[in-house]
Amino acid sequence: MHTPPDAARDQLEAVLDRDGVRPALAFLNGTSGHRFSALFSFAADHTRNLYFYDRQNPDVAEGADHPIELTYCVYVREEGGPFLLADATVDERVMLHAAQFRVQSYCGVPLLSPTGQVVGTLCHYDVEPVEVRPEALALMLHFADLLARRGGCW
Repeated sequence: MHTPPDAARDQLEAVLDRDGVRPALAFLNGTSGHRFSALFSFAADHTRNLYFYDRQNPDVAEGADHPIELTYCVYVREEGGPFLLADATVDERVMLHAAQFRVQSYCGVPLLSPTGQVVGTLCHYDVEPVEVRPEALALMLHFADLLARRGGCW
């Protein structure tokens, strides 16, 4: 697994310390090719949006909650690790999934409780196919770890 470049990691931490979670999420989004980034917690059978960022509409600060089975976050919860999807229209893992033609690319990593339980996801996603860069994934994992070590945001 790649490690994030020191400069990006340091800048992400500085934004988080200075400005908080949503600005750090916006910074993280800028390192990906995806339009949307979000933090979701799991609540029974649905995802609860905690933070949301839309690159094309940065003033929109709130995302929607969704039944978990209708999202790709379900794969992060089930696998307990990252779930990467560059093009849902050709990926057999998501054939017939409810989101297949609405969300065509997704990169999600688990948010963990202090006991190691998956309690949510940090994800980038888009309505167009997007390849996931290894350094972007590494920075996402670092951010999820930072949030967990700081007591979480959920």
